Amino acid sequence: MDILNYLHSISIIVTLDNVIVCIWLIILATILVYLIYKVFKYFFRKKFKIVHMNISIANIGNISIEKNKDISRIAHKAWVEIMTRKVGLLFEEDKDVIVEVYNSWYSLFGIIRDLLKEIEPRKKDKDLENILIKTLNFGLRPHLTKWQAKYRRWYNQEIEKEVNSQLSPQEIQKKYKRYNELITDLKETNKQMVQFAEELKKLV
Repeated sequence: MDILNYLHSISIIVTLDNVIVCIWLIILATILVYLIYKVFKYFFRKKFKIVHMNISIANIGNISIEKNKDISRIAHKAWVEIMTRKVGLLFEEDKDVIVEVYNSWYSLFGIIRDLLKEIEPRKKDKDLENILIKTLNFGLRPHLTKWQAKYRRWYNQEIEKEVNSQLSPQEIQKKYKRYNELITDLKETNKQMVQFAEELKKLV
């Protein structure tokens, strides 16, 4: 009888010890999870910092974007495409040809559309997506819609005329009756795109 009581008391002691051990394990696991969270949060903030941008084109204005690997990749591709085309260089009247500028702008539409397809459909990446869309639709498109078709039609007729056969493209384009108005608008849009590229580089 005494032996049974002794064994029973041992089993109770063992059970209580197990409970205490479990409690300590839970406490230690909680502390460990919290420390891992703090370390992860620290490095996450270091890696994915907030970038502040001020974009004049399309009246986008001040905007903050959380920079991450995907955004940097897309921004870099967009920046390269802009800076290696006439759209990323200030227009020079004595050197540049308007139709070539329009060709460059038009081709950029296709490139940016392809880049937009690469952006992950995540809420935090929507800011860059919206910026690129606005840049095309409310930055470049208004000038092209207003001027491109009319100017191309006029220019194509002018270069076929015998009277212009000895003139350079730059000299011919200056004969356009609304040349000054067109150039003023073109230069302003061009300047805003150059500034946009500079801001975009912050995300690279």
